[in-house]
Amino acid sequence: MTDTTALPDIIADLRARISQLPTIDSRRGDIMDQHRRHRKAAVELGEYLTATYGAQVAERAENNRITMRRISSTSTSGLQGAFSNWIAAAEKRLAQQQRA
Repeated sequence: MTDTTALPDIIADLRARISQLPTIDSRRGDIMDQHRRHRKAAVELGEYLTATYGAQVAERAENNRITMRRISSTSTSGLQGAFSNWIAAAEKRLAQQQRA
């Protein structure tokens, strides 16, 4: 899949979608149910990123990884962490390109 979407647009899309993930709050409801809902939504977000932008998303016991637009990020705290780390790396790449 060849993606022509500009990197700032992908960052904005991913940031908006991360903000819509279910929250986990130990003060309300069953925390395990909250974790399951959050994880399911994060997996679905990964599937969306794969279908829309050609991302490669891997969920493993030791870490989670996303590679998209030749930018890779990992996190040991779940897919949401990997997605957030990818945004930081993509913004860093944009800043470097603007300085060049």
